Amino acid sequence: MENADATTTTGSSPFHLAGAFAPVREERTDLDLEVLGEIPADLRGTYVRNGPNPRSGWSPAWFAAEGMLHGVRLEDGRARWYRNRWIAGTYANTSVIRHAGRMLALVEAMPPVEVTGDLETVGTYDFGGALGGPMTAHPKICPRTGELLFFSQGHSRPHLTYYRADAAGRVVHRAPIDVPAMTFMHDFAITERYVLFYVLPVLFGDARSAVPLRWDDDVPARIGVLPRDGGNEDVRWFDVAPCTISHTVNAFEDGNAIVLDAVRAPRIMAPHALHRLTFDLASGRAAESELDPRFLDFPRVHPAVVGARHRRAYTTELCDFRPDGGFSRTIARRLDLETGAAIAHDFGDGAMPGECAVAPRPGSAAEDDAWVILFVHRRDGAATELVILDAARFASPPVARARLPCRVPFGLHGEWLPDAEA
Repeated sequence: MENADATTTTGSSPFHLAGAFAPVREERTDLDLEVLGEIPADLRGTYVRNGPNPRSGWSPAWFAAEGMLHGVRLEDGRARWYRNRWIAGTYANTSVIRHAGRMLALVEAMPPVEVTGDLETVGTYDFGGALGGPMTAHPKICPRTGELLFFSQGHSRPHLTYYRADAAGRVVHRAPIDVPAMTFMHDFAITERYVLFYVLPVLFGDARSAVPLRWDDDVPARIGVLPRDGGNEDVRWFDVAPCTISHTVNAFEDGNAIVLDAVRAPRIMAPHALHRLTFDLASGRAAESELDPRFLDFPRVHPAVVGARHRRAYTTELCDFRPDGGFSRTIARRLDLETGAAIAHDFGDGAMPGECAVAPRPGSAAEDDAWVILFVHRRDGAATELVILDAARFASPPVARARLPCRVPFGLHGEWLPDAEA
């Protein structure tokens, strides 16, 4: 098994070029991985994760680099292959989705890039010409309609455009939304009838900076609530306390209110905490409360409850946070948002678990009736493992661990892509 490679630098290197974050220099394909435990027979598909990986080995910031996909193929109780591939000709380095039979690599500053099931680049995808610019890296797939909901941002007014594609991938609704500036809107939310947009006082800054964002007190902090088939004139704007939101947990409707759980911070690059915001559609007022004070990020819920009431969230706690956005420890946690309980899985000293992906058991929509799949990295740059946990017994020993023959850099967002939905 491969240990830290030549790119695992230390000392004065920026955090994103050292240790568990350091880029790798080669593409590879490895077959029939060693497995400890037993991979459930129902897990038939591919886990794919995206993340920045500069070809040169250097980049000015973690997010400012070419994207690389890492995938592990599971079928018949075996880990059939691991492969990694650069996404050719683009910085689509943030996330990956599959909708209407297409797998797309995403970054919010550029159009999507279509890739194959073997992680090879096909090319830019624009929904048959319907998408005229970049696309958010966090689109939402509605589990009830199969629709894909997403948005695009631009430097000129109206700055924001909302899109809805049907289950076949055809754009059936497009609505320009007039907002005062092109803000850092990294994520958004959906409910059964609405979409929520975060227009907050964080703007894009110097792309060469380690933190390419800037605060602007002249931009009011507001969250817009729009019917899923609505337009600019239908947006209800709610004033909220100035903040930045990194990621959405989920949102749902509760009578005349909309409830949003999200990862929020009071300023740029300050430690985030999990908050609940409630928007009263009758009174036009918003309320906010803290659900958990820890720096919990990369939140995920069961795919069947996206846009509906949820109880569980699977998150990554970022520890030893630095002003440049770096962190040196992570903890995987399962949250109960009704009781406040937060269960951690202990991967041992030196482990850095990444984002959790929720893989439902076939035919089940129960939030705990699923597996949790994630890469577990090592702070010393040793080889990575793909770990499978039972969602209902989150703290118990892993169901299975597939040992990769190499190191995967700590990255961003991944997805479980089951064959049944291909």
